[in-house]
Amino acid sequence: MTKRERLFHEWFNLFALIWLIITEICFNAHCLKDLKIFVPEAVIMGNAATLSCQYDLEQAALYSVRWYFGTEEFYRYVPKETPPTLVFPVSGINVDLTNSDATSVTLKGVNRELTGNYQCEVSEDAPLFHTDIRAAHMQVIELPKDEPAMQVDKKVITLNDNFKAVCTVGPSYPPANITWYMNGRKIYKTPFQRISHVAHEGSATYSSLEIYPHSQVLQGFFQTVPKYQTTSILLLCEVSILHVFHKNVQQRLLLSVTPPTTISPNLLGLEGSKRINGGDPDNSALTGGGSSNLNSRQRRIDVLAAVIGMALLAILAVGVSQHSDIMIGVTTVAAAAGRQVVRQL
Repeated sequence: MTKRERLFHEWFNLFALIWLIITEICFNAHCLKDLKIFVPEAVIMGNAATLSCQYDLEQAALYSVRWYFGTEEFYRYVPKETPPTLVFPVSGINVDLTNSDATSVTLKGVNRELTGNYQCEVSEDAPLFHTDIRAAHMQVIELPKDEPAMQVDKKVITLNDNFKAVCTVGPSYPPANITWYMNGRKIYKTPFQRISHVAHEGSATYSSLEIYPHSQVLQGFFQTVPKYQTTSILLLCEVSILHVFHKNVQQRLLLSVTPPTTISPNLLGLEGSKRINGGDPDNSALTGGGSSNLNSRQRRIDVLAAVIGMALLAILAVGVSQHSDIMIGVTTVAAAAGRQVVRQL
């Protein structure tokens, strides 16, 4: 073994011995351990925030506790100094010394600029001066000043309808999160359930919901509605900012499976008019002669006369309702007129 190799081994053994001694001291003597930091995840702007740092010195002496915002130190606690607390000027930070000590520091009137990472550094006293550090993030929230609002383009929805709803909440920091629910069921974005959000710092947050007839959620509700009946559903817009702000606005909508009321074109004479004016695609109305048109016109006149007669009989029935024999006769005549109308149709 050369002299250089022997010197290297001697230094290596010396460092190894020192490391073993330090390790033995830490494990068998009193040493800093179990450092934990507690920083609120979210704080409302203007409120106070308390940051704490818990540690176990195992009866070893504390040298210092230092707090950093990013890389800037803003608070230090050194028990051997008088006074033990020291505050450093950092923009936006206002330390409440009456509520700050060796394990916690309180910030008064936090603002949005104080969103970021905070670090707690703890050092034990001689002989080891062992130091450990932990970090955590804090978000300062600016709440919206206005209540959320909802608008819908229709209150009654039929089976083949699509509808649109818009939910709005005032400016906030960070922008609010908006979630849609229908009868308690969360609505997810699909090709037939379109959800869009518009959020810019310093502006209101918007969320629009468009539901189309083939929407899975809407079809599921329609399947529970009996035919020719209506039911209601509750559309809800939930606005939230982390865990510190939750509000909602809701509107009740009607689901209807009742088909629209229609009037027969023959009863109003519209079908014949179309043939006279424009003709069918095969020109049958234009080549069929004039007698069929006259008969159709006469039939409409007869139907109209029968309807007027029934109306007059009904008016007469009201006047003589106290005389049962007359009422029976009127009813018989009205029934005959009704049968005549049916035959004419």
